[in-house]
Amino acid sequence: MTQSEIIMKQVALKAAVELTKDKFDPNNDIANQLEVIRNISNNLFNYLKDGYEEEQKVTYKYTNDTPQVSVGDKPTFEPKCPSCGSKVWDNRETAQGKQPLWKCGNKDGCDTGKGYPWASWNEDEFDNAMKKFTAEQTPEVVEIEDLAPPF
Repeated sequence: MTQSEIIMKQVALKAAVELTKDKFDPNNDIANQLEVIRNISNNLFNYLKDGYEEEQKVTYKYTNDTPQVSVGDKPTFEPKCPSCGSKVWDNRETAQGKQPLWKCGNKDGCDTGKGYPWASWNEDEFDNAMKKFTAEQTPEVVEIEDLAPPF
């Protein structure tokens, strides 16, 4: 059973207890009443599980010690032009001869004052920015035992 299924099972059980709490009578057959709760819980769990899609990746980004959690693929580093802030083309694997290794993708709007868009022949141009981005995107490791149940 996956972590998500365990949580769904707990949520279903809590919901079943909440739905039946007004009808529970300690003077009647407790085993029979618990069986009703278990059946409701199993039905709710199956309903939740049927609507559940494949587990998605969760990304944690920390800004000023405040976590921001997003679900989906982990963001990737995209270098930006230091002159105009537009997307930069990475030509390190395809560049030949005197072609630049990095070039601004905004051909019309980027002007370095020399009549052409920003470009760089330095292979390590964005290494520091990439290291900073990776450090910001690295999630904090949390032991599962340290997590409190959701209810």
